Amino acid sequence: MGFHSSTTGTNEGVTEYRTTQFRSSATNMYIGINYSVRFSSSYFEFMRKVSRRDEAGLLLTDMDSFRRFERMELSPGGQRVKSSVNAGGSSIESEALSACVLERCFGAKLEKTEMEIEYFPHGGSMTDYMCQMFCTKIGVSVTRAMKYRGEYTMEDATTLLMKKLSGVLNASKNALEGWQKQLLHVWTPTRQVAVIVQQAYEQLENDVKGNTVVLVTTCTATELFISRGVR
Repeated sequence: MGFHSSTTGTNEGVTEYRTTQFRSSATNMYIGINYSVRFSSSYFEFMRKVSRRDEAGLLLTDMDSFRRFERMELSPGGQRVKSSVNAGGSSIESEALSACVLERCFGAKLEKTEMEIEYFPHGGSMTDYMCQMFCTKIGVSVTRAMKYRGEYTMEDATTLLMKKLSGVLNASKNALEGWQKQLLHVWTPTRQVAVIVQQAYEQLENDVKGNTVVLVTTCTATELFISRGVR
C-alpha cells in the first residue's frame, strides 16, 4: 500500500508527521519524542465526528511510549492537567496524557480543568477537562479499561461504557460551559481489550451513546494501568 507523508509543524523541536495511507488500515500517524500514535481510522473521519453535533462513533488508536510518564515532556495542556486539583480521582496520569494526545495529534487547546468546569445543579457527574478541537468546544472524560484479576470481558466493557457514557450525558446536561460535544477517551493495555470495548460499544443502544465520540487508545505505557484505584 502506498503512503504519503507530510510535515505538519514542530513541537518542542521535534517535527510531527502525518502519514496518509491510500487504502484501508491505519491512515495517520503522529511521531514525537515521547510517543507515537497510529490512527486506525481516517483523521478526517475523527474530525467529522467531533465537529458534527449529531454524530457519534468509536475510533481506535495505538500509542507506543518511548519514555515513562514521569520523564515525558508534557504539552502545555497536559502539564496543566497534571498539576491541577481534581475531584479525587486516582488516574491523573491518564488524564494528563489524554490532554497531550489531543493537543499534539489533533491541535486541541485546553480551556478548563476538572475543577474549573461549572455545573448546576451540583453533585452530579463531572467531566475531566474541556478543550477546543476542530473549532468545536468539547468536554472530555477519561477512563481506563482494565482488570486486575482475570481476563477483561464483554461484560466488563459494557459495564464501563454504560457507566461512563451515562455520566457523560449527565455532565453535559448540568454543565454551564456550552460545549457542543463530549469525547470519552478510553485507555486500554492491549489491542485485545480495545477490540472488546469496540464490540461492547456496538451493542449499546443509541440513547446511551448519545452524540458522544469514543476514542480508544491502546497504550504501551504500563504505568497508566498501575493505579491507586480504578476509575
